[in-house]
Amino acid sequence: MTSLDVAREANVSQSTVSLVLNGKSEGRVSQATCELVRETAARLGYRPNVSAQMLRTGIGRTLAFAVPNVRQPFFGQVLVAAELAAREHGYSVLLVDASTDLLWSERLVGMIRSRLIAGCIAYAPDVEAEARFSEVSDRVVLAESDTAALSSVDLSIGAAMKAVVDHLAELGHRKMGHFAAQYPRLTFRNRRATFLAALKRAGINTNPNWYSASTFEIDVATEAAKQLIKTGVTAIACDDDLLAGAVYRAARQLGLSIPDDLSVVGFNDVELARLLHPELTTVNIPSDTLGRETVRRLLNKIDGKTERTRQTVVKLHLIMRQSTTRPRRQEFTTKP
Repeated sequence: MTSLDVAREANVSQSTVSLVLNGKSEGRVSQATCELVRETAARLGYRPNVSAQMLRTGIGRTLAFAVPNVRQPFFGQVLVAAELAAREHGYSVLLVDASTDLLWSERLVGMIRSRLIAGCIAYAPDVEAEARFSEVSDRVVLAESDTAALSSVDLSIGAAMKAVVDHLAELGHRKMGHFAAQYPRLTFRNRRATFLAALKRAGINTNPNWYSASTFEIDVATEAAKQLIKTGVTAIACDDDLLAGAVYRAARQLGLSIPDDLSVVGFNDVELARLLHPELTTVNIPSDTLGRETVRRLLNKIDGKTERTRQTVVKLHLIMRQSTTRPRRQEFTTKP
């Protein structure tokens, strides 16, 4: 099946098919015609000849998407959105897990230079990776960069943590714990700093004992959550929904009820948040917006287009569910 077959079936020119399927139809082809061409191509089972495209352009139509930990559910949601956005422009997406390959950024720079891939999106890269990507910066987009000035796409972390603290304060909580992600990333350092700043603005005292950090391994996180709960906090703000899940597990093992004995707030709003009982109050990161915006910015770089703004800041929102309520009592004891 060729592009000429698609053109004949859709009753359009072959050049129109080429513009649509190569992601170059914006401003040239109507939305209705674009939809007709894509529907016809899908129905006929048309697949682009990738080898021919590389011979013609000298560049593979693949975008790499590198994430810190592919096992974290949040990145799966972002990847799906990125893949759909890339596909609309005739590109595919290659997933790279930075946690299992110490040389991941070096390999991707080599693939960009050899034109095996058209470009790369790097999510929360470390400083060393950022330095390597500076060599091919015209084909790389950084999201939640460890150097804030280099981020093309970032999150409104400060506003989100303020919303968490304000929500818990309005419910009457004064002993708020912070269960942090134990990973050396700027995004998590920002969550800690902005959480403390929000407490200070609200006139709420904190205590070093009301802070704990853990990796996402369930048993490790559960034990860390137990120690935090035993300090007597009445609410816990978590850096991730996975950590919130560990708090639920720890509370159950300690004989405590959520939210009656302990209010819990998560971060990310992955599907797990709705599977927990009660459903988790959490900060929503719009993964669809994040995935599509990173792809849009990368394709604009590849096409040599100038952005109107240096950075896109994706707004986060606190989603109220059933895991938070007024503190029943300021002090509680765990059951044996």
